Amino acid sequence: MTEVPAGRALFEIYDEGFDSPSWGGVETALWHLVRSLREAGVEAGFYRASEGADLEALAARVEHDRVDAVFPLVESELFEGAAWRRLPELHARTVRIWHDVSRLSADLSEPPPCPVHAAAPAVPGAPVADGCPARGAHPDGPMREVFLRELPWTHCFPHRSVIPWAADHVPAKDLYDPSGPVVLQLGKIDTVDAERCLRRLTGAGVPLRVIFATWSRRGREARELVRAHQGAGRPIEVLDAYDIRTDWERVFGGAALFLLPSVFHETFNFAAAEAVQLGVPVATLGEGGNLPRFASLRAPTLDGLLDRVLAGGRRLGPKPRPTTGWREVAARYAGVIRGERAGQSGPEGGHDG
Repeated sequence: MTEVPAGRALFEIYDEGFDSPSWGGVETALWHLVRSLREAGVEAGFYRASEGADLEALAARVEHDRVDAVFPLVESELFEGAAWRRLPELHARTVRIWHDVSRLSADLSEPPPCPVHAAAPAVPGAPVADGCPARGAHPDGPMREVFLRELPWTHCFPHRSVIPWAADHVPAKDLYDPSGPVVLQLGKIDTVDAERCLRRLTGAGVPLRVIFATWSRRGREARELVRAHQGAGRPIEVLDAYDIRTDWERVFGGAALFLLPSVFHETFNFAAAEAVQLGVPVATLGEGGNLPRFASLRAPTLDGLLDRVLAGGRRLGPKPRPTTGWREVAARYAGVIRGERAGQSGPEGGHDG
């Protein structure tokens, strides 16, 4: 007798799939989440973004295959304007994972708290509130929302769950070496600031191992910038592309610090979480969403951050490793896929310890 699955889910992925050298946080999350869901008995599959562009065809597939939940990428046309109103059955099965905040913040900085819902979170069935900055993201529909952390701006959405990502796809190791290089990620600050960062660190004789936020224009510009510094004979090792599943030691092995200057609202940040998992301390700018969870050193400005790094910030201890693993994350997502939410009125799940 065929075993009944614990739910059926479809996840949208970029057309490049999982073989692209620009694999980033979205791919990391979906790869490990789907693998863990399958281990938990959920039938989970993928469809490519080009297939998802035809919303009517996607809706027909979801209906035909009796899919319980579909997870579009944040760029999906399903989230544009009133497109969702034409496809109520698809919309009711849609789960949006807020792995970035582009729907509420065009520059990817932290969205402001809602003047309506910050104190009194939205509940299912309540009328759409005037003055809510998330109105354009249609929080009044039946679509389910998953946030990686509970913050004031998430309270606008009545069908919400809070489920973090995990980092146990890399082993719990202690790769820290206070005499080793600083691993520097570039691509999340302006190029002029990246230039100042490189100049100050190399000028002080700090050996660097550079990785990039490959999806951003700033990341592409930073590549050219680093090549120019290498040409000047400065001590910079470049990891242009890597697969963290197999290359974790090449990225973080023997590192003194992971330095991540970012002006974005980092909803999770896998690189920071992976560094902590591997025993390497993290230094970041400001609050940055979830970055304080992983950062041993923070400063409000780039120059302040560099001052602290150069004044001894390479001799820090890492933050405690996250206690939530992919198995627990998948269990929480399985509940969302089956439509289980805490009383239908508030966030399910919680935070990693």
